[in-house]
Amino acid sequence: MVSIVIPAFDEATTIGRCVKEALGCPEACEVIVVDDGSSDGTAAVAEAAGAKVIRHTRNAGKAAAMNTGVCTASHDVILFMDADVTGFTPQQLSCIVQPVITGKYEMYVGIRARKTLWLNRLLHFFPIIGGERAVTRRLWEAVPKCYQEGFKIEIALNHSSKKFEHGMGFQLIPGTRHHIKEKKYGIVLGFVRRLIMIAEVLMISVQIYIRDPAVSWLRRGVMTVRQWLASD
Repeated sequence: MVSIVIPAFDEATTIGRCVKEALGCPEACEVIVVDDGSSDGTAAVAEAAGAKVIRHTRNAGKAAAMNTGVCTASHDVILFMDADVTGFTPQQLSCIVQPVITGKYEMYVGIRARKTLWLNRLLHFFPIIGGERAVTRRLWEAVPKCYQEGFKIEIALNHSSKKFEHGMGFQLIPGTRHHIKEKKYGIVLGFVRRLIMIAEVLMISVQIYIRDPAVSWLRRGVMTVRQWLASD
């Protein structure tokens, strides 16, 4: 019933465990790892763990890797998993996909629960980014191609889900671990990569929720004025 897609870039240290956890999901019929131009042994480790591996010859970004996975997937419900987040039980993964399988939501997101309670409460007021996402294929296809770039895709999926009757939902998932960029790439390079990710998320948020609606409003205003002038 479900295809699991894991975009991965230089995640040889965690991808094996991630694949094994994905294979434990009761609803999963296939696990697809898209190796996005890794320079380490990500692809080999994923394959050895039991995943179907698709390789990009160069790094194309997270959204492109996700799209490759969707195009390869056999099923219309897709669970995206991050290659650097581990600790999921089969029951937790099932809890993420079931609301989409049953049609309760178009997209359902599992967010790593923080140890600090107030940080978890903030999730109700800020955009939901990252996390493991179960989505329908039709939701993925509804996201405009101009928004399918890098880390912008999470915000774009959130926005597009609002066009569907059942929208999106999320829940906190305890016990998972995020292997942060600073540990993978070193303090300096990891921090730079984190800043790039944050910048992309902010840019797409401004574009989707502020710039594009403003441009659309102005265009409608200009068309209305032209129609009014033409009728005189």
